[in-house]
Amino acid sequence: MLDRWSVAIKESGAEKGQTTTQVKFMTNYLGVGCDAKVAYDFHMTREERPDKFFSQFVNKLLYAKEGVKDIVDRTCADLPWQVSLEVDGKNIEIPENAEGVLVLNIGSYMGGVDLWQNDYDHDDDFDLQSMHDKTLEVVCISGTWHLGKLQVGLSQAQRLAQGKVVRLHIHSPFPVQIDGEPWIQQPGCLEITHHGQMFMLRRASDEPLGMRLQS
Repeated sequence: MLDRWSVAIKESGAEKGQTTTQVKFMTNYLGVGCDAKVAYDFHMTREERPDKFFSQFVNKLLYAKEGVKDIVDRTCADLPWQVSLEVDGKNIEIPENAEGVLVLNIGSYMGGVDLWQNDYDHDDDFDLQSMHDKTLEVVCISGTWHLGKLQVGLSQAQRLAQGKVVRLHIHSPFPVQIDGEPWIQQPGCLEITHHGQMFMLRRASDEPLGMRLQS
């Protein structure tokens, strides 16, 4: 089974006291900050120049280019002052060096990066991550360079919280992505709550068919 999550995006309307709510759904992860900024810039470049994106290899090179640009620009360095984190009703402090916050449902990010790292020893009291325990994990990263080090196993994300209801209060326009879909989020609140579960398909066995027939 795989948990599925609802993301209620609440923004202040044009009229005083008015609030608009949009709902999206999350299966894998939600990111705020530098990772979403790279994804957003890549998306916008692809929209403007689709002819440049003609192979998976070229796509990866262009994505890496956006990542390098963000390392230099550090456009999300003010994240700890522009984003507030609340988990199960408790305010969670975001470290001052954080440039990205990631809310995780599964143990694989960006093609296989394990950000929660169940198999490592940690000096905290958090539980093991599971994709069907109706609980989310929250970590932070200190920039695009840090994310690159995570991809090659040279660093670890900082674990911030676990919980069943996560709220991200965004105080200025900031890049956000859900399962790879990026956009610039206007000031408001993103509330993530459990929506349900769905079945996952997997291979019954890795044995050759002949061996299974003989057994």
